[in-house]
This record gives sequence, structure tokens and C-alpha cells, in this order.
Amino acid sequence: MKALVYCHGSRGDVQPYLALAHALNQAGHSATLVAPRLFAPFAAAYDVDFAGLDDWSITLWRRPEVRRLRWTSDRRTPETERRRAALKQEAMDRYPIILKDMWEAAADGADIIVHSQASREQIAQIAEKLGVPNVFAVLYPNFVVSRRYPAFGRLSDVFSDQVDESGADPYSYIPPQLITTIEQWRSQTLGLPPREGFLDFRRRADGSPTPVLHIFSPHVIPPADDWPDTVHTAGFWHLPPAPGWRPPDDLVRFLEAGEKPVFVGFGSTLSPDPQATARVVLEGVRASGQRAVVVEGWGGIQVTDYGDDILTVEDVPYAWLLPRVRAVVHAGGPGSYNDALRAGIPQVICAFETNQRMWGEHLHRLGVAPPPVMQRELTPEGLAADIRHAVTDPGIAAAAARFGTLLGAEDGLGAAVRVLEKVHAEGVRGR
Repeated sequence: MKALVYCHGSRGDVQPYLALAHALNQAGHSATLVAPRLFAPFAAAYDVDFAGLDDWSITLWRRPEVRRLRWTSDRRTPETERRRAALKQEAMDRYPIILKDMWEAAADGADIIVHSQASREQIAQIAEKLGVPNVFAVLYPNFVVSRRYPAFGRLSDVFSDQVDESGADPYSYIPPQLITTIEQWRSQTLGLPPREGFLDFRRRADGSPTPVLHIFSPHVIPPADDWPDTVHTAGFWHLPPAPGWRPPDDLVRFLEAGEKPVFVGFGSTLSPDPQATARVVLEGVRASGQRAVVVEGWGGIQVTDYGDDILTVEDVPYAWLLPRVRAVVHAGGPGSYNDALRAGIPQVICAFETNQRMWGEHLHRLGVAPPPVMQRELTPEGLAADIRHAVTDPGIAAAAARFGTLLGAEDGLGAAVRVLEKVHAEGVRGR
């Protein structure tokens, strides 16, 4: 089975899809990861074939003004709205380049296409052109119409106790300019005729429902009772360490030199002042009485004040490190919190943006973390208190251990591979 796996976003957005491509290859299939070009070395470390997409929207996050906008993502002023509008227009102008790259990645054909929410409308057109099934793989529960979870345009309300009876149109958010661009690409590049409902990612060109793979555990996000049997929720897609990877000697020595440390890392989330963030973090960690391993990632935190109680590393597989620490301090991304849940350890969420705070609030409700705090409000005293709370509260310890047992028994990747094999087999029989 030849599979194309499309995704877009930061490392945390891409990593589960790389895990799927790797698992497909391990199962004897042939998978190509289609992602922003800067992730080519990431795929190469797992010997996964790679096709690059324009990565402008990822690299722009490093621009100072964009960092500031993300830092205040839950605040709206005339000036921030003007800047957001300018960035959206810049993205619209660049969109034809991404469409070109997406189609070129499929030039050699495929037997099945798996894709994230970032390319849901576009992949429907490519699958129609190739005449192959597509499967929608997503980290959120609210892309499938249900009473339990509201429409995806209201992410801050994903876990609302209010039943969603709005019947919101799940693709009404698309700007008219984008619709026109996709229509032209569909006609002029793909050579497809006009079709009513061509943007509805919920259904294929033949009217059958698009199968959905949920990249989360049913223990973490309970399935809606009105989801159809084409929706599969079996567990997160954890990426193992790359073949041949070995931990740095200094990291091994640090871990063995005393009690388990806490882990601090904000992944690919960038703060306006990474060194200032580091000062707050280190003061908070030291005030809590803990040692720490700090993973600098893409630069959300930059340590300059070293000591025997702090070790910094540029990157390390969370699947290896987290079972070896007492607790994890992170921004609240799905990859980080799922690895921490599987490791069975307490969490402290220091969110950079609204979406991360939403996950932090959910983790607090699950009992594995204190209430989240926004990064811009983080203080050494507050962080120290949250770390002490996380590592000493018996209720948090028990909840974290429970989730570690539950998620450790899941095989989300294996289940996903089996679903894709079944979808492919049904597609072959239907031809």
C-alpha cells in the first residue's frame, strides 16, 4: 500500500504524522510524509520518504511581531486585528504556491491519502483526481458533527458542558478569496469538473463519508455517542526515538547524579524574549527545590545561567526522557501532554496562546495538573508553587499514574494502520 501522509504546522503538529508514516513503513507499506520543507531532516532520521511544502507560514513565527501576536492571542485590539489581517492576506497571496507543492507531491500517485485538518479541503480534490480514498486524521474531536463537541471554529469551547445544537456549517469559515483560488486550482491544474459540495471534507466525491482517525485516547477525550462507525478513536500516535539514537552522555550522567529532575521545555513555541523566559523558569525551578532538564527546542527558552542543578539540551525524544523525570513543565501542546500522560507523570502548563490554555484546563480537569498559567503572567514564585503542587499532591500523582497505565496499554498507531489497510482493501474491491 502506497500512502501519502499530509500535514502542516510546527513540530508538534507534524510529529504524529511522521509517527504514522514510520509505522506504515514498519508494517511493510510505503509511506511518504508531505510536510513543510524544514522537516526534511526529521523524516530522514526515520528513513521516511519526504515531499516538501512551502514553509513560509512556519518560518514567519520567528518574526518578532508574530511572536508578540501569539503571546497575546487571547487579546483583541484594533492594532492586533490590523496585524492579523495583514498576515492573513500575506498567507492568501502565498496560497497558490502551497497548492502547487501539494499536487506535485502526489505526482507519482498513491493508493491512499491521510491528511490533517490543515489540508482538509485541498486533499479532497487530490483524492478525487487520483481516484483513491482519503482519510482525515485529526488531533481535535470537533471536526465531526456531534452534540457533544461544538464546531471547530470555537476551539476554546471544545470541552464545554453545553450541548451544541447550533448545527454550524463546518466549512463556512473559508474566505471567498480562498474558495476562488481552490476552484481555479481544481479546474485548471487538476482538470476536475465543477461539483456541488466539493469543499465539504466530510464526504468524498462519491458521497460516502470520509473516514476519520482521531489522534487521541478515548480516555483523554471521550468519544461522542453520536459519532458514526467511520470515526475511529484508539489512541495517540507516539513517535519512538529515531533508529540508532543514543542519549548524550552528559544527560545520562545528570539523570543518574541525584533524584529525578523535572523537565522544562516549550517545544517550537517561541516567546518574544526567550532569555527572559529562561530567567523566570530557572528561578522558579530553583525556588521549588528541584533539579531540571531544560530542552531549548526552537528557542522558546534560552538558558545562559548554568549550574550543577540545571542541564540544557537542544533536543531529546520525549518518549525516552519523560519516564525518567518527576514532572514536566510545558506549553500545553498535544504532543507534550500526551507523552507526559503516557509516562504517568504530573504536568505544569505554561501556555503561550489560547489553544494551549484550553488543553491545560482540560488536563487540570483530568486531575494531572494544577490550573494552567499564561506565559506572559508567569512569575518565579508562581512557577515554584505550581511545581511543588505537581510533585507533592497525592491526587495528581494518582491521576497521572492512572493515565499512564491506561495509555500505556493503547496502541494508537497499530489501530490506525489496521484502519488504513481496511479502507484501502475496501477501495480496491470497489473499483
